[in-house]
Amino acid sequence: MASLDPISFDLPSLSRPSRDELLTVGPEVRTLSTQAPLWRIHMTASQHPQAWNRLRTWGPLASARWDAHPMPQGEHPSAGVAYLAFDVVTCLAEVFQSTRFVDVHTGTPYVTLFSLTRPVRLLDVTGDWLMRAGARASVAMGKKSRTRQWARAIRDAWPDLDGVYSRSAVAGAHECVTLWGGSEDAFPRSPLLSTPLSSPAVVTSIKIAAESMRYSSNC
Repeated sequence: MASLDPISFDLPSLSRPSRDELLTVGPEVRTLSTQAPLWRIHMTASQHPQAWNRLRTWGPLASARWDAHPMPQGEHPSAGVAYLAFDVVTCLAEVFQSTRFVDVHTGTPYVTLFSLTRPVRLLDVTGDWLMRAGARASVAMGKKSRTRQWARAIRDAWPDLDGVYSRSAVAGAHECVTLWGGSEDAFPRSPLLSTPLSSPAVVTSIKIAAESMRYSSNC
């Protein structure tokens, strides 16, 4: 759920826990069942179009919070990512956060709803795990360059985890799911819903959702 901006930084001075440090702490795992449908907004006509059931393997992006792609920026087939949420408002808030303008045309964004085909195991950073791991809880809401450092460290420590469970840094009362490479089999063959944001079937609801966040739109 991020624009495909070039990345020119990932400063080595930013603190990142070592693999051994994380293994000593152990993970705080949140298992997400197949009963909770997930929403995704994805661009289908951008430089790197994203299908609703595929991970973005190009990265890391300066605009993305939990990209675990290694440097340098480029195509990393085993390090994909997908940003999801439990409601459309959170998706809109995250995708259009930089401009606070919901553009339903550029990039032909789609909104998709689907249910997982299997439970996914996520590192939960909504509680006190970050504090136990030697950081402040605010790290999860802070600079994206730093959370990407943590994403890589988490990925290195527990490659069997499917991703991260976090709070939205934009809509703090809402929670988000980040899926990483290896979780592709959790996507179903068909979504419950998948339609352009500009579709007459949903555009009024998108406009109302944008207004509820005080975002403007071209709906």
